[in-house]
Amino acid sequence: MLKQLAATAAAAALALYLYRRKRVSQPLPPFTVVSPTFYPSLTDVRCQLGIAACREAKRLGFTLLLVDASSPEIKAALTQAGAIVKPQTYKGRKGAALREAIALASAELPADGVVCIQELEKVEMIALWADVLTSIGGSKGASIVVPRRADSQFKASYPIEQYYQENFANLYLDSHARAVGFPSIDWTMGPLCFRAALATHWTKFEGELWDAQIVPMVRAARWHGAVVASHSVPFRLSATMKAEEEGVPKWGDKRLDQLNFLWKHVGGALKETAEGAGAS
Repeated sequence: MLKQLAATAAAAALALYLYRRKRVSQPLPPFTVVSPTFYPSLTDVRCQLGIAACREAKRLGFTLLLVDASSPEIKAALTQAGAIVKPQTYKGRKGAALREAIALASAELPADGVVCIQELEKVEMIALWADVLTSIGGSKGASIVVPRRADSQFKASYPIEQYYQENFANLYLDSHARAVGFPSIDWTMGPLCFRAALATHWTKFEGELWDAQIVPMVRAARWHGAVVASHSVPFRLSATMKAEEEGVPKWGDKRLDQLNFLWKHVGGALKETAEGAGAS
């Protein structure tokens, strides 16, 4: 598995280097990549991918901050690979760890700095941030940017069930978004970035799963004037994750749970009134 990861990483690094040379030609704002992490063992596929992501961030000179609930052995491995690793002290699940990571990162960034959120296992996303950050500000004056997967790489690299499930979810959420003037985005990719000045929208929202990432963005845009932009990227998921999940029923069950969750929480945020959102 390690040889496969190394070969995949090398090929991706070359492709991304060439891609960035064409796309990134302006100074980047100060930024920190954050991720909430928990891995059951060092041999877990996601843990190995997470360590690879830490090494990639170190290679690129990016600041990577993790709030981690794993064992001391795993914390040490992530640290050695190049991340800043903080133990989770906020009580709760993924959402609590994400809030803690955003609070820590935004406290060290200037107001015009940028917090980038991603799942650590999405190794290739690390290098793509340099390109995504070019859309912060920009012609649209964006203060929040959401990467969008190119469809060819999306379909080729993801478990086929996940590809169709997430496309369906994106279409459903876009249908509600249009009704309230919210732009079309890749709702289900996961990564997004925002100006550090907006961090309180995330740190004060007590979601526990995917809602902790997405609902604060919806509310910041709908009720507080934040501008959201989409930015296309050639992201590919790790082949090891596709091999582990494709055609396996338990992952299909997880996808169904995720759909129901997104319908309720993110769809709800797109349909809520200012009063329901607590907007002033």
